[in-house]
Amino acid sequence: MLRVTVRPRHLFLVLLGASVVLSALSYLFLLLTVAFGVDAGAVVSARKFVDVNAETNLPSWYSAVLLTVTGLVTFEVGRQALVEGRRWAWHWMVLGAGFCYLSLDELVALHERFVGPMTAVVGDSGVFKYAWVAAALPAVVLVALFYARFLLALPRRTAALVLLAGALYVGGSVGLEMVANALSDSGFSEQGLLLGTLQTVEEACEMVGPALFLAVVAGVSQQSRTVDVTTTSPTSPVRAA
Repeated sequence: MLRVTVRPRHLFLVLLGASVVLSALSYLFLLLTVAFGVDAGAVVSARKFVDVNAETNLPSWYSAVLLTVTGLVTFEVGRQALVEGRRWAWHWMVLGAGFCYLSLDELVALHERFVGPMTAVVGDSGVFKYAWVAAALPAVVLVALFYARFLLALPRRTAALVLLAGALYVGGSVGLEMVANALSDSGFSEQGLLLGTLQTVEEACEMVGPALFLAVVAGVSQQSRTVDVTTTSPTSPVRAA
């Protein structure tokens, strides 16, 4: 099997840089077209290509690839743990499958299928203007409960970074989305600078969160392999998280 070794910190810095560049480009063209009123065809087309809040463009492709890689690497950590008889293997594998689902959702917007049923329950105003958010909240709570013991079993630093990554992603995709919904319902234009700024921050969080989690998982994978090679003996089996 081909193994590629990278320093988790360097990996995160590269992905963070890519996320910042994409977000900055998107915001630059937002300023040009909204704040300064530039309507030249080339500028408008460029904005569509780099708009982090749009679909089927460069940022959406980057996010989908990032989520896919994160999912596959996380699933592999779980699979390896299962082969070696270590704890929490299925927790890693379910997390990996979850990230792969998020990558698919990034490409084909599966969450929009919840809009109709949830609108009938919570309406289509205020923080639930986009009713899929109401479906996301219970899912977040269930995942948090399911993974509580798993997080407590991780080393403190690793657990803190996992929580930070989750807070960035969920805070952006759900938390800031709810704030944007409330502002939009209060009369702020979805094409205006305020909501555009908020949406840029939201999408940046959705890129930085998985990037941080991928770096954490890469570190966990490397630590597990190091422990297996250097400390495992027939009389002292290793039980890594």
